[in-house]
Amino acid sequence: MNPITAAQLSTLFPDAEDDYLAQVAAELNTDLPQYGLDSPLRCAHFCAQVMQEAGPALEAKSESLNYSPAALQANFSYYRDHPAEAAQDGYSKDPETGKIVKPANQEQIADKVYADRIGNGDIASRDGWRFRGRGFIQVTGRANYGALAIEYGKIYGVDGADFVTNPDLPITLPYSVRSAVCFWVQHGLPALADHGSSGLNVDAITAVINKGTNSYAQRRANFQKAFQVFQQA
Repeated sequence: MNPITAAQLSTLFPDAEDDYLAQVAAELNTDLPQYGLDSPLRCAHFCAQVMQEAGPALEAKSESLNYSPAALQANFSYYRDHPAEAAQDGYSKDPETGKIVKPANQEQIADKVYADRIGNGDIASRDGWRFRGRGFIQVTGRANYGALAIEYGKIYGVDGADFVTNPDLPITLPYSVRSAVCFWVQHGLPALADHGSSGLNVDAITAVINKGTNSYAQRRANFQKAFQVFQQA
């Protein structure tokens, strides 16, 4: 496997700056075998997921919870059980102009929908907002941030990175890259990637990263584009 290049990444992330992509490529290239990115197939599967999670600008963003009341009820069981709170927490628009006149209370939304899940405490703990999704692969929940820190120590050294104490780390370089690599390795995704290049193979990896997503088809399309890029290298 040849080193990953900024030019390859630019094809997959066309809205990102070249200098930024060069930094990302350099970080990945420090040890492709250890990171489970040492074949075109593995790189294509990895990038297909990151393309969906981080978008065309390769943004290591924090999760947006900017939902309307209807979307809150459609997406989260908490709000289906508490419809009055959906109206309270979701954004509202002017019916004539379509402009948002009341923004969503994203902190409240995160605290409620992620309470008592994935290692988080209750609503009052504020863990939902503190450990909302971040990074190139959206790591979510106190338990997953803790597991990420353990894997980081294994891959990058004993000094590690305390993602529980510093949950914003995955949105800054080099931790945006490294957190995605840690998730990839920790969940056995390189071996899963080796199973093949079919849509079902892509779906299997998507199910590990975000089982309930509605983006399975987009991720399959991402994979086809990425596989073509890395096969040509």
